[in-house]
Amino acid sequence: MSVIDSAWFHEQLARKGASLRDLARFMELDPSAVSRMLNGERKMSAEEQDDIAAFIGATLQDVAAHRRGDVSGFAEPKQEAYVPEPVKMFTKDDVIYKDGKRYMETQDGQLLELHPIFGCMEGTITIMPGVDLTEPMDVEWSDKLYNE
Repeated sequence: MSVIDSAWFHEQLARKGASLRDLARFMELDPSAVSRMLNGERKMSAEEQDDIAAFIGATLQDVAAHRRGDVSGFAEPKQEAYVPEPVKMFTKDDVIYKDGKRYMETQDGQLLELHPIFGCMEGTITIMPGVDLTEPMDVEWSDKLYNE
């Protein structure tokens, strides 16, 4: 009926030292209904998913992912995981001045002419000490902007 990662659920029960009957008793369901649910022969409801997460001590996201049999995130089946290549960022120290133009050297040794806009905004923004730009605001931005 549905794709479910049955092995994961049984591993979680074994890790906890509990049986399928213990889970069924906790969920107040018949053991055969829980068995059919974990084998993919019947659908798992949202409440059952919550109960299973509470019983085995897993997050709802983990239970939901294994309920769908989708534990690979955004990867396609049989697809290698994406591993980003390290990227060397250019800095002003990497600029090469030649014939009145500005260049940077690429990984393969070629010179890349810089666009005139490169570095034009340097020094135009000052961030006060102690300000973390990644920190979420605790108030609506418009309140902070207009009322302070």
